[in-house]
Amino acid sequence: MVVKTEEIRVLTLEDFESPDLGFFITSLQSYNQHYCSLFSLPNQRRFYMIIFLEDQAGRFVVDQSSTQIHKGEVLSVSPTSVCTFEIDKQAKGWMVLFTDAFFSKRYNDNVLYDFSFLKSNSVCKQLEYTEDMPRWRMMMDAMYDEFKRSGADSRTILRSYLNIVLGIMERHNGIAVDAPYNREKESKVRLFEQLLEQYYKRERFPSFYAEKLNISTNYLNRICKERRSRSVGEIIRDRILMEAERLLYHTFKTVSEISFELGFDSSSYFITFFKKKHGLSPEEFRKTQR
Repeated sequence: MVVKTEEIRVLTLEDFESPDLGFFITSLQSYNQHYCSLFSLPNQRRFYMIIFLEDQAGRFVVDQSSTQIHKGEVLSVSPTSVCTFEIDKQAKGWMVLFTDAFFSKRYNDNVLYDFSFLKSNSVCKQLEYTEDMPRWRMMMDAMYDEFKRSGADSRTILRSYLNIVLGIMERHNGIAVDAPYNREKESKVRLFEQLLEQYYKRERFPSFYAEKLNISTNYLNRICKERRSRSVGEIIRDRILMEAERLLYHTFKTVSEISFELGFDSSSYFITFFKKKHGLSPEEFRKTQR
């Protein structure tokens, strides 16, 4: 059943009574006791989230897709997605939350973006049956102990542990890390995507983002096609469409309200935009999601 709300809540690490680290880890037992209500309604987050189930199962709705994860599997959820989830009350495992800024302080060049699975929501399956499982459990325990210790050097140590954990997940995703000569272009595209998250409701023209990045519109378009297989305009339109789908799926807002929130001059223009991409009006799309 679809859970709907008036507004999609935005969570930060402050909601978890976390020290000012940009990092938080808790056992799933503690999560079920203290924090599960935060995720019972549709939410977005200002942090990355990794959930590891040692046993039992969990049901997750991420954007419009329902995902079941089982014993020994790991779920990675990107900050911009909208999700709700329920984890078995008896489940054992870990929840790790961290911000972009926390990880990037470890490196001059933010290699966080080299982890392909963090670019979207993904489930790392079959970890239970690999030689990495004992190492994974050890790293979870070590991160938790260091987090609770809260020493002067804990930030540095936690970043190192996290880097190993992300590396293990990347290994089981089976996608090669970009070669160094691609990193500059990937970094530019990621900066564009970050700007898009800030401005997509107001700024629709590629030239705006190119100017912010101090590059030409043609160059931005070229590297987006190379790195994302889509033009800048397509990426902008797809981001607007994704938010429209989320609001239609997760909230009670009217088409007119959604149109206004997304910066359209009129609801009729929004309906035309949506129907061109989906072949359905916004209301027709909403009915298909019930």
